Amino acid sequence: MTDILSFIPEFQHHLTVILGRRKGTVVNYCRVLETFQAYLEKSGGAGGTGLLNVEDVRMSDVEKWLKDLFYQRGNVNQTRASQLSAVKAFWRFLAHKGVISENSPILKIPSPKIVRPLPRKFTTEQLRRIFSRPDLSTPAGIRDMAILKVLYGTGPRVDEIRMLNLEDLHPDGKDIFIHYRNTKGGKERRVHLASNPSEALMKWLAIREKYIAQDPDSARSVFVSMDRYQPGGRMVAGSYNKILKKYALAVGIKTEDAFVHKMRATFATDLYDMGYGIKEISILMGHDSVSTTERYIAISETALKKTYIPGKRWKELERKEAPVA
Repeated sequence: MTDILSFIPEFQHHLTVILGRRKGTVVNYCRVLETFQAYLEKSGGAGGTGLLNVEDVRMSDVEKWLKDLFYQRGNVNQTRASQLSAVKAFWRFLAHKGVISENSPILKIPSPKIVRPLPRKFTTEQLRRIFSRPDLSTPAGIRDMAILKVLYGTGPRVDEIRMLNLEDLHPDGKDIFIHYRNTKGGKERRVHLASNPSEALMKWLAIREKYIAQDPDSARSVFVSMDRYQPGGRMVAGSYNKILKKYALAVGIKTEDAFVHKMRATFATDLYDMGYGIKEISILMGHDSVSTTERYIAISETALKKTYIPGKRWKELERKEAPVA
C-alpha cells in the first residue's frame, strides 16, 4: 500500500539532502503529514472509498481536512496555511517521483488568507529598563545580560541563537562578528555586534567554562542552561523567551508583550530609524525578500516625526507668482 506514511522516509531525505531544509522544518512537515493520514483514516479514506493510496487522494479530501482543522480544532488561518504548505511540498515530491501528475489539483488549492498584524517593538525606555535588570554579581545575570544584548544587537531567530557555537564568534578588536549558520532557508549570515554588547558577551565567555556540562554539544554551545533540570547543557528554545519575559515582567511589561521575535522586530525597526536601507537590513535579518523585512518594520514615533510636509514645501506653495507682463 502506497499511503502517505510509506513515503515519509524518502520525503525526509528529499527535504534534507536535496532541498536543504532545516531539521525543524522537516520534523514539522512530517508531523503534518501524519495528521493528514490520521484524518483520512478517520474519515473513511480518500473520497470516502476506504482507500489510503496517495494516488486516490482528491482535492476535496484536502479541502475537507482544512475545514476540519478550522471548525473542529480551531486552527487559525496562519496555522492552516503552514499545514497546507507541508502537504503541497509532499505532493510536489510525489510529482517529482512520477507517482502523481505535476498538474494535480491539490497543488492549486489556494492558501488560507493571512491577516498580518502590525509589527510591535520595544521602546527605548523599555529596552533601557530591561537591560538594567540582570544582576551582574551572579553568573546567571552575566549570561542573561549577554543574551539580551545579542538578541537586540543582532536580531536572531530563536533557533539561530540557540544553536550558536563558539566557532561562530569572530572577534575584531573590541567588536565581535557573529556567524549565524542554523538559519531559516539555509541563508547563513555574519552580523556585526558593537563593542558594548560584545563586552557583555565576553564577560559571559570568561566564566562560561565553569558551567558547561561534560558533553561535546555543550562544550561548543555559546549559551548553556543554569537550571536544575539541565545544568550546563545547550539551552532549549523556550528558555530564551523565558529569560526575556522574566526581565520584562520585572519592569512592568506584560509577559505576553515580551518575546524574542519582538526583539528581532525592534532590531530591524531601530536600524531603519537610524537611516539604514531596507536592503541592508534584509541581509542582516536573513530574509530572501525585502518585502518580508518590511513586515518587521514597526511604525515608530521616530519615523512618524520625520514624516510630514516640510516648511520648504509650504513656502513653495505660498510663494506668489510674478505678474504676467
